[in-house]
This record gives sequence, structure tokens and C-alpha cells, in this order.
Amino acid sequence: MDLSAPFSSIFPGVDSAVLTVLTGSTKPRTGREVARLADRSQAATQRVLSRFVDQGLVHMEEAGRARLYTLNRDHIAAVPIAELARLRLAFFQRLRDEEFEFWRIQPLHVSVFGSAARGDGDAESDIDIFLVRPIGIDEDDGKWRGQVETLADNVFRWTGNHAGIAEVSEGDLEHLRHDRPAIVESLRVDAVYIVGSPLRALLRRV
Repeated sequence: MDLSAPFSSIFPGVDSAVLTVLTGSTKPRTGREVARLADRSQAATQRVLSRFVDQGLVHMEEAGRARLYTLNRDHIAAVPIAELARLRLAFFQRLRDEEFEFWRIQPLHVSVFGSAARGDGDAESDIDIFLVRPIGIDEDDGKWRGQVETLADNVFRWTGNHAGIAEVSEGDLEHLRHDRPAIVESLRVDAVYIVGSPLRALLRRV
């Protein structure tokens, strides 16, 4: 599943791109603007907009020689469309509420980073998860390993994307603070906090 373009799981390509633009817009857009933001041809975008206008899903108003388009948020389909637009945030919330809430061995920290956090991945992208194992728990601990494997299974079951789990121990944090490998910069810039201690505090140099 493409978390950055959730409509693509249900609608064809141009429909998905147009809906993504309109649900994220708070002002009327010309057909040319919609096509540019959707990165689709103007002709294909206009065909989709015209169909959505005919269905009542999109409002069209004349503004001089231009036609302006907005999503009809009173339409009966507007609520499910809005929910689809929020799928990435819904995924983060599900991790909190339906996954880590029930771990018997709680992680010191969990965050999502990379393309899933930035919202610029695609259906083939892994969902990268940074996981800090608490001190005193070996990486081969049966209960801990079972939780991590279930997490990977659930991510795939919920999204169709594989989980790319970057797991470190609490003791490894000193190495990350000192050597600042590339993952630290990615986490600093992109990370979406899920549960546990704040990442900034964990990676702060002492």
C-alpha cells in the first residue's frame, strides 16, 4: 500500500492523484493547478474533474475565464474520502493502540522513520521502524523476539508493506550518540514518535 497516496489502493491513477490534491487543498484550484500538483496531464486531469463534478463530489465555479474546483465536503462520500486521506496517521495510531499497548516487554522507544514518516514512499517501500530494546533484554529473548516478529507480520497484514525494523539495544545508544551514523540524521529529520521515551533525549550527546 502506498501510504503517501492512499487513494491509489482503491481508485485508478489519475483519480487517486486528483483526490489527493483536492482533499489536501483548502482553497479552490484551477484545473491547471490540479494537474500540476497531481503531476498528471491537463487533459486527463480535466476528464476526471468533469466526472467528479457530474457526480457531485467536486464543486466547480466560474471565475472569469477560469474554472475553480473544490472538494464537496458535504457529499456523502466526503467522510470516507477524508478517512482514506488520513490512512498514514491512522496507521501510526494503530501501532500505538493495537500493537505496542499490548507488548509484555515494553520497548524503550519506537518511532517510524524514512519514507513512511515523510509520506513520500510508494507501494513497494518498506515501513521503517526504529526500535530500542530495554536494558537487560537479550536480542534472542524468546518473548521479545516473538513480539518483534508479530510486529512485522502485523505491519504487512495492515498495509501490504514489509517492515524494515532497525533494532538497537539501550546500550547501543551511546554508540549512536558518539558516532552519529546516517540513521541518526534520518531519525532526527523524519522520525514520527510512536511510544516510549522521547528520541531527542535518547540521542542527545552528554
